[in-house]
Amino acid sequence: MHDKRGGQALQSDKSIINNFTGWLVHDCWGSYFKFTGTKHALCGAHILRELQAEIETGQSKWAKTLKTFLMHVYEMPFQQRAVQRQKIISRYKRICQFGLKAEPPPIKTPGKRGRMKRTKARNLVERLIREQDAVLAFAFNEEVPFTNNLAERDIRPVKVKQKISNCFRSFKGAQIYARIEGFVSTARKQKRNVFSELCHTFDGYNFVTEGVAK
Repeated sequence: MHDKRGGQALQSDKSIINNFTGWLVHDCWGSYFKFTGTKHALCGAHILRELQAEIETGQSKWAKTLKTFLMHVYEMPFQQRAVQRQKIISRYKRICQFGLKAEPPPIKTPGKRGRMKRTKARNLVERLIREQDAVLAFAFNEEVPFTNNLAERDIRPVKVKQKISNCFRSFKGAQIYARIEGFVSTARKQKRNVFSELCHTFDGYNFVTEGVAK
């Protein structure tokens, strides 16, 4: 728990990302890329949603092509992806370059400083080109999932609680809730019986402290 949700929280002593060295699958939020000790992969579900939004406008044919292509790669057996690696990368680049040419170029807003104005579709295709390796990380690394849905599902109970209760009564209560939710979620991932592990915890031991004397 942290009273901020940005970089300050991610870099605090409450964060698990500071010392994380594995694959971090996320939605391309800039704050995540500040962690250079981890390997980055972009969530396919987030990308597909953005592509679908552009498809529904009826003006971005490249978005439909890329969505179909990503789903095809996702459904492809991993060994086949490894064999066709260069072909997959080349096809991805061609689609993105087609999208870059199809979308309106950035324009300078008169009287304003800073970045030139871009459409959402232009921002998307530029990001897909810039983060190509992170987008295709799932294709060539067997341990990288296509989406971060597991993390999204872990967060859902907290969001549901906030919608029902509107807030936590105290910061301490929120910390306790998060600790319990984290324990329960981890126990499930480890295929442990949640009720038994909670009971063991009150007896002074659980799967986390397994092998340690009571």
